[in-house]
Amino acid sequence: MALNEQYLQDLSDLFVQDLRGSDYYRNLSRPEKNQLEQRLHEESSQGRHPLLPGADEEDLARLREIAVQELGVTLPISIQEVLRQIDGFVENGVTLYGVDAEIRGAEFESGPGLVAENSVTWSDTPQTARRYLFIGDSDLWYFAIEIETGLPVVLDRLSLAQEHLFSSVEEMVEDMLQQALGIFGEHQQDEPEEQHQEHLENEGFRFSNN
Repeated sequence: MALNEQYLQDLSDLFVQDLRGSDYYRNLSRPEKNQLEQRLHEESSQGRHPLLPGADEEDLARLREIAVQELGVTLPISIQEVLRQIDGFVENGVTLYGVDAEIRGAEFESGPGLVAENSVTWSDTPQTARRYLFIGDSDLWYFAIEIETGLPVVLDRLSLAQEHLFSSVEEMVEDMLQQALGIFGEHQQDEPEEQHQEHLENEGFRFSNN
């Protein structure tokens, strides 16, 4: 299932804005800036999301191999489909793990690698080893797939208790994108509370609304 296109575009725009305001960008020579801007323009004109690439098939194949070798788990198809669209991100305290850095040689790193993060988390919390495949985190939560059932779940970062269950990995990642973009489902001030609750019921529960 495709992720929300507007969320991806908004995050891409935010990354481009941050890049242009960074010391890295300011210290580029004029030719280097022109080359970078040309690259951003080309990616945008091709319908891609600048600075927010998806993983290519070669990298995903290698990630599948390493997940089996180092974690002893088969990488779920659902997270592979997500990574094809967005190869990880870090924004506003929310992280989606991507293909590990040693696999890909991207100029701009998307964020922590999935295999490396699971190796560390499993070591730090042995009770989660081979029970959960962690796909991301935030200040309060772990976002994971329960390996035995394939269910996408949210765990309390301190207690590791399951706090929420999503219907799909894509739904969970879209919720992560909402949190990264600061979209928390707040209703309009002139909307009655009863009407707002009805909208939530019709649209389905979103973890970031909680």
